[in-house]
Amino acid sequence: MITFITHDGKFSVTSHGNGWAYEVTERSTGDSFWVQDQDADQLQADTNDFEWTEPLFDYLEALT
Repeated sequence: MITFITHDGKFSVTSHGNGWAYEVTERSTGDSFWVQDQDADQLQADTNDFEWTEPLFDYLEALT
């Protein structure tokens, strides 16, 4: 398990199993979501390896 902060400081991302799953937490609100398997691969691709955080806000918005 590895946790890192996105370059803009808005999210913490915990990687499980070398990218098998991710728990993503918005640091200002504490809201989080979890993806695994193909969804984890897609999230990593959508965010350009977590360099672009806008899709992370989209995921959170879709869950509310």
